[in-house]
Amino acid sequence: MKRRLFPIAFAVLICLGASCGFAAANTTSEPSDDQQAFELSLEQAVAAALDQNLDLILTRIDLEQAEAELERAVFIDDEEMIKAAREKLDQIQESYHTAATSLATEVRTKYYELLQQEASVQNQANALERAKTQLEIDQAKFEAGMISALDLLRTKNSLMNAEHAYDNALVALETKMLEFCRTLGFDLNVQIVLTDKISVDFVPFDLELNQVYQLALEHDRTVAGAKEALAKAVDAVKAADNPFTPRVDLEKAKVEQEKAEIKLKQAELTLYFRIRESFYQIRNAAANISAKERDLELEQQSLMAEEAKYAAGVISNQTVVAQQEKLAKAEEAYTQALWTYSQLRNQLLISIGSEQGLPGGGSDGN
Repeated sequence: MKRRLFPIAFAVLICLGASCGFAAANTTSEPSDDQQAFELSLEQAVAAALDQNLDLILTRIDLEQAEAELERAVFIDDEEMIKAAREKLDQIQESYHTAATSLATEVRTKYYELLQQEASVQNQANALERAKTQLEIDQAKFEAGMISALDLLRTKNSLMNAEHAYDNALVALETKMLEFCRTLGFDLNVQIVLTDKISVDFVPFDLELNQVYQLALEHDRTVAGAKEALAKAVDAVKAADNPFTPRVDLEKAKVEQEKAEIKLKQAELTLYFRIRESFYQIRNAAANISAKERDLELEQQSLMAEEAKYAAGVISNQTVVAQQEKLAKAEEAYTQALWTYSQLRNQLLISIGSEQGLPGGGSDGN
């Protein structure tokens, strides 16, 4: 499996155990020549973040305190204290679960973004190599008296632009690595090797909208919570529907059941529109890939044609240099389109509980 290494300048010591336990390194670590690089799969990165992310740790502290409050209330055996403590614990548990789920999604996104940025760096490296080759050709022609000093200057300027774009891509890559380290709770100076190979080859999204929505209904926590609330409301109505319960209590229970039914419908509608939006975003992203691929093929063919004309002395290097820059932009646009589609597709698969095509989540390996 191909490994991608993102070197950063300073050293850090972090212990990575087989049990996926991680310890954050001291932020005052001194530089070291034998700095250790840590290999992380996507699954390990998520585990590290769930263990070490500072925001989640704060929420976990609140959770532990709520658990302790409930234990004290049970020990005292005060019914009101127990009820209040249990309600508070339930709320914090829900908040913790939501935060942990969001964090896992964030880690997955940043993992993808790092690999995407690496692809962008490679695109800029290719453009830089073309610019260097062009300068070698034009330097030889200039020395032979075949082109003017202006033509040579144009090629040198193009090379400097390519170098600047490549440097910017490297800086962006480093920034994303720093953000990734912060999310995982690592020292900002750690080296990380991403070991999961995430293919961005186009994989069609074959599910229809209604199929996606039905799958989402089975996995959405908001809908599940609304269903649970409705079930409790129905039970409350049944419990109050007897000759020994005041009619006003039965009426209140029926009102609560009606409200629970409405809230469930609201949750289902909210989910539908969210799934619908994601579904059509994927369709549009797929269409965009086709468009960018056509653009890329056109720019590649155009560059070949311009280079042939230039070699024959029919045109100046101005056309060739301009076409090289257009090709670089087309390469980057196509790469970005592939990654955008892949991210959208995989995020939707996760939300409906169908994780085939994700690292460690399916057999197709895409």
